This record gives sequence, structure tokens and C-alpha cells, in this order.
Amino acid sequence: MDDKNMKTGAEKNVLGNFKLSENVISTIVATAASEVTGVKCVSDICGVQDLLQLRGFSKCTKIKFSEGAIMVDLYIKVRPETDVKSTAQEVQANVKSAVQNITGFAVPRVNVIVVGLFNDAVECPEVDA
Repeated sequence: MDDKNMKTGAEKNVLGNFKLSENVISTIVATAASEVTGVKCVSDICGVQDLLQLRGFSKCTKIKFSEGAIMVDLYIKVRPETDVKSTAQEVQANVKSAVQNITGFAVPRVNVIVVGLFNDAVECPEVDA
């Protein structure tokens, strides 16, 4: 991928530059969200059709890099029997912790948007770890 076109979190230190691709952050976010009980699937904002075509998890996250910090918008679907509010709060905490621990960047905000309940008849794609 061309460096000029890659959205990154960048940091400069005495050894040189460090860049982190938006795709890496999206994978960390999707993995962390999927670890929460009640989150059946990380949802694609464009709908189930894109999810079934395995277009990746980057479309279900919006990542913004700003002054050494990462802000996350995450779109999910939850199981029908789930306490939506507490599940969303757990997803926020899990995503924030995972991104901060893995990348070293601060995560001041994780917005979780619950777009619906998940139909168990539809299979979710696996997140590559």
C-alpha cells in the first residue's frame, strides 16, 4: 500500500517513525468486541449483504487518529436476549483496553452503535487473530 494513501496513527521517536494502519486497529477492535458475551457479530454498516461477502471488518469500524490518540466508532449487532446497554458498555471497555494495550496509543473515546439484533440463522465471518 502506498504510504501517502494509508491512514495511520504515526509517532516519531529517536529511532525513527512508527506507523499503524487503520486496518490493524479495525482488526483489534473487531476481535475485542467479539470477545464480549452477547455480541453475536460485528455488523457491517452497509448491511448483512457485505458481511456475508466477507468484505472485512474495516467497514464496521470508523477509526480517527488525532494527536497521538485513536477514536473508534463501532457498529455491532447483539443477541436478542442481551441487555443492550450493559453489553455496549462492556464492548467499550474491552475495545479501549485492547487498543491501548496493543498499540500504546491513548483511546479517549469508543462509540458503540447497536444497529440491531442478530438473526442466529445467519453465520458471522470469523475474525482472523
